[in-house]
Amino acid sequence: MSVARISVDRLLARHCRILANVEAVEHFAAGPPPPASNSFADKRWAFTRDLLHHFAQMESTVYGPMISDRRPQAQAAAALASVETAALMSEYREHVARWQGPHPAAQWETYRRGVARLMLRIRARIEAEAIQIVPLLPVQPDGSRAGPTRESYAAQAWEIRGVLFEGVKLPA
Repeated sequence: MSVARISVDRLLARHCRILANVEAVEHFAAGPPPPASNSFADKRWAFTRDLLHHFAQMESTVYGPMISDRRPQAQAAAALASVETAALMSEYREHVARWQGPHPAAQWETYRRGVARLMLRIRARIEAEAIQIVPLLPVQPDGSRAGPTRESYAAQAWEIRGVLFEGVKLPA
């Protein structure tokens, strides 16, 4: 998808889907711990894949190109959004590293609080995109050939998938 043709409607639809997923995770965490035999790896992976795919697309099709936008406020907004997204993804990875392995039922209250904090951060990042980035679309290139930002999140996605399905340990 080229920057000039990015669909704001499609972007906002992704925001709505992610926020619905966040709400489902919050609802799950607000309930009682699931039975120890219940593996929710598929659901965790679907959530992770959707979230990291969205942020990877934002980095490559919006933030990176917008950093070379002719409007200084767009450049600043894109640079800040990229940094904040990277920080959120680092926190997400730490959460996955913290809760890999045994089922969290034995520490449900601690898990629940961690999930609630993380979902608030994801919600805030998505809402910030809608308020601070979407109004600046489409990107107005300044003519330089700057490419995407340094973040792709692909490696993190596969690392997290390995934790969820193959028991690979993430360094804490």
